[in-house]
Amino acid sequence: MTEKEMSRCILNGDTGNKRSVCESEQIDEQAMLHKIKQSAEQVEVPESLLPESILKKCRELEQEKTGEKKLWFRNPKLVGGLSAAAVFIICFISLRGMGTGNSAAIADKSSAPQMEITMTEGAPEMSEEYEPMEMEEAAEEPMMFDEAADAGAGAEEGYAERKDAGELYTLAGSYDAVYEKLEEVKTNLNTARNGGLIVNDMAEMEDAAFSAGVEELRKENAQASAEEAVKYSETNVQTFGIDESDIVKTDGEYLYLLRGSSVNIVSAGEEMKQVSEVKPETADSTANVCAMYVDGDRLILMVQEYTADLERTESEDVAYYDMFYIDTGRSVSVYTYNISDKEKPVLAGRVTQDGSYVTSRKDGSIVYLFTSQYLLEDYEKDPADAIPEVNARKVSADCIYVGEPGERALLISSLSIYSPETVRDTVMILDEGSEIYMGGDSLYLYRTNYRETMESTQIAKFSLTGGFLNGEAAASVRGVIRDTFAIHEKDNKLRVLTTDMSGADRENCLFLLDENLKVTGELTHIAVGESIYAARYLGDMAYFITYRNTDPLFAADLSDEKNPKLVGELEITGFSEYLHFWGKDKLLGLGYETDPKTGQQEGLKLVMFDMSDPVGLKVLGSLVLQESSYSPALYDYKEILVSPEENLIGFVAESYNKGRIRNYVLYQWEENGFEKILSEKLDGDGYDTANYRGLYIGENFYIAHPEIIRCYNRKDYDLKQTLTFR
Repeated sequence: MTEKEMSRCILNGDTGNKRSVCESEQIDEQAMLHKIKQSAEQVEVPESLLPESILKKCRELEQEKTGEKKLWFRNPKLVGGLSAAAVFIICFISLRGMGTGNSAAIADKSSAPQMEITMTEGAPEMSEEYEPMEMEEAAEEPMMFDEAADAGAGAEEGYAERKDAGELYTLAGSYDAVYEKLEEVKTNLNTARNGGLIVNDMAEMEDAAFSAGVEELRKENAQASAEEAVKYSETNVQTFGIDESDIVKTDGEYLYLLRGSSVNIVSAGEEMKQVSEVKPETADSTANVCAMYVDGDRLILMVQEYTADLERTESEDVAYYDMFYIDTGRSVSVYTYNISDKEKPVLAGRVTQDGSYVTSRKDGSIVYLFTSQYLLEDYEKDPADAIPEVNARKVSADCIYVGEPGERALLISSLSIYSPETVRDTVMILDEGSEIYMGGDSLYLYRTNYRETMESTQIAKFSLTGGFLNGEAAASVRGVIRDTFAIHEKDNKLRVLTTDMSGADRENCLFLLDENLKVTGELTHIAVGESIYAARYLGDMAYFITYRNTDPLFAADLSDEKNPKLVGELEITGFSEYLHFWGKDKLLGLGYETDPKTGQQEGLKLVMFDMSDPVGLKVLGSLVLQESSYSPALYDYKEILVSPEENLIGFVAESYNKGRIRNYVLYQWEENGFEKILSEKLDGDGYDTANYRGLYIGENFYIAHPEIIRCYNRKDYDLKQTLTFR
C-alpha cells in the first residue's frame, strides 16, 4: 500500500481494515481534492485555528512543558498552512461523514496514534530542505522534525530564545553589529600599519581543552554493557561520556585507520585483513580527512576541503594591465557512512560548514563540529561576504555572538548521526579566539585576558540541550589555565585551577563557580613560585601537580563550595605532565625525573600515587626510564593507553643518547612497582611516532599506525601478525 493510499485510509477513519475502506473507495484523487478545496474556501476559519491563536497556545504549552522533546515546526507561515490544513481536513471529514458515517473514527483517540505538536516561531518554511528521514533511519532513532529540518544557518530557527553569555558574548541581533566589530579590527590594523599600537592580542585558537568527569550512572551502564561483549579499548578522552575523534578506532570487531584522504577498515579476527577503504568523493584533490568517529553501523568523517578562484584586484588607479590573484576558501564537510556492510560502506549524508577544522566532539548520537574562519579579508571586499555559511546558508544574525573586537569566527554546529544531511543548530562566536572545553552538561569557551600587569581567564558558558546551544553566563578568574584538565564541570558547576604570574612571584589558585559562574569559593597563594603542570578532579576532590625543582602533589577537598581546603601535600623529585586515575584510590603520573638541585631532566618517569587517604598521600612505586627522554603522550592524551581494568599502560618512548631510538612500551602495575611486558622497536617503520596507538581487543593487543598494524597474543605478547598498507 502506498503512502497516499495509507493517508486516504487514515482520513477515512479506518486504520484497522485497510482493504474494506481503501479498495471500496475508488475516488478520483484530483476530483476529490478539487471538491475539498472548494468546500474549504467556503468555510469560515474559527478564531481558535487562526495562525496567531495557534502560536499563542503553543507558546503557552512550551512554557508549561519546558525541557520535553516535542515534535515542532519552525515557521509562522507554516502555522498558517496548518490552519488551512485544519479546515481542509474538517471539510474532508464533513464530506466523507455525510456519505459514510465514519467521521467519528477520527475523533476516537484509540483508532490512530497520537502526536503532540509544539510550534515555535521563526524558522524556514517547509521546502525541499525539510525532507524527512528515510524509513530505515527512523527505525534507529525517533523521528523529530527538528532533526529533519536544516538549522545549519541558524536563521530564526531557535529551539529556545537565544540568550547572551553574560557580558562576555552578546547576541549580534543584526549583521550591522558584526560589521561594526570587523570595522573596529580593520581600524586597529590600519593604525598599527601607520606606527600605532594594537590593543587586541590576536591569539591563536588551540584545540579543545577538556576535563575528566565522573558520571557514575553512565559509567555503570557502560561497564555493564562492556561485560556482556568482547572487551576492547576506547579513545582516551578528557570528559567521561564525551567521545573524541582519533586516527585509530575499534568497535571490538574491526579496526579503523585514518590515512590522510581515506579510512581503511580492517577485520580484527584471527587474521587481520583489509575489508574496504572509505574515501569521500570530493571535488578537491587535496581534501584531507581530519577526524573520525565510529558508532555502531555509522562511520563519521570530518573532511577539510579547499576551493580556489581566480580574482582580479580592484583599484581606482589607472593601470595598463589587470592584476589577478588566487582566492582560496576552506570548508569542512561531515560525511556519514552506513557501514552495516563493512565491505560496501554507503554514504548516508553530508553537511558542509565554512572554515578550518578546529576540533569536534560526540555526545551520544550528537556530533559537534568546530571550525574557525578569519573574516576581515572578505569584509574588506564586501561586508556581506564576511558572514560564513553552513549548508550553503549564511549564519543568521540572531545566532551570532560578538565579544571583544576580533576577526576570527568560531562556528559551532551540531547534527545527529541519524539525520546526516541536516544540521540541528549553529552558532557563531566572533572575537579574538578562545579555547574550548565541553563538560557533560555545558560548553565553555575560555581565553586569557592581559590588561597592563594583570592576567585573567575569561569564561563563557553555553547550555547544550539536545544539540542546541544557548548562552548562559560569563565570568573572569585570576590567572591562566595551563593544563587542559585544570577546568572541570560537575553537576553543572565549574572548578578551575590557574597559575597567576602577574605578581612579584607566580602563585596558583583554585576557584569554585556555581551554575551562573558566580565564584562561591576560592584558594589562593598555593605553591608560590611554582606552576601547575597537571591536574585531575574526582568527585569532590582535586589533585594537581606543581613544579619548580621538585614535584608536589596537592589534594584539595571541594565538598564545601564556600570553603575549599587543601588537605594533603606530597613532595617527590621530578614532575608529572599527565595524571590518570587508576581505580578509586590510585593516581598514575607520567612525566620526568629531575635533579632536585639543578632541575635537569634525567629521563621519563612513571609514578603511582596512593590517594586512599588524601591527607596522607604517598608514593606506592615509581620507575625512571633513564634511556628515554621524550614521549608524545605527555602532550597528547590520546597517545597514551591507560586501562586499570586490563592492567595496561602503553605509550611511545624516545631516546636520543645514541641517535634517535623509538619504542612502543607496555607496562603493567604490580603490588609495588611497574613491570614491562612489551617493547617494540619502531625505527624501521620510518613513521611519525605521534601517530602510533596501543589498543586491545579481547586476547589480542595491537600497536596500530595508519600505515602498519602489529598484532600480539596477550598471553605472552608474542608477535602474531603484521599488516602493512601501501
